[in-house]
Amino acid sequence: MSDDELRLVKMRKMLELQRKLLERKMKSETTVPDYTKIFLDNLTSDGLEMYRKAEEQYPIIARRVAYVVGGLYAIGRIRGKLDARAVYGIFAEIGYPIRLDTKIVYKKKGKVKSISELIRGED
Repeated sequence: MSDDELRLVKMRKMLELQRKLLERKMKSETTVPDYTKIFLDNLTSDGLEMYRKAEEQYPIIARRVAYVVGGLYAIGRIRGKLDARAVYGIFAEIGYPIRLDTKIVYKKKGKVKSISELIRGED
């Protein structure tokens, strides 16, 4: 073999090694899934509403919960959709209960009055 042929063989080998190295890098650089999006996709409509209330009250904690629970969905530890009761339970369990707007009403003869109107004696 001449020097030119030897040099050509070396260059081919180097290119092949570089290609293999790039392939390994591409395989190792897998993208991390968006766990928050996975979490939001697995909420029912009332579950999403409850999560939005939690996000208003505890923005940092809510994002962290969404990320962690989304990760559990991604690895298959949780299946099915989460409803409002489940979302409320998650936040209550970790010590951040979601405060809800509650209203007590009184119905009499087809008329609905709030308790404050009833106490004031308004008709």
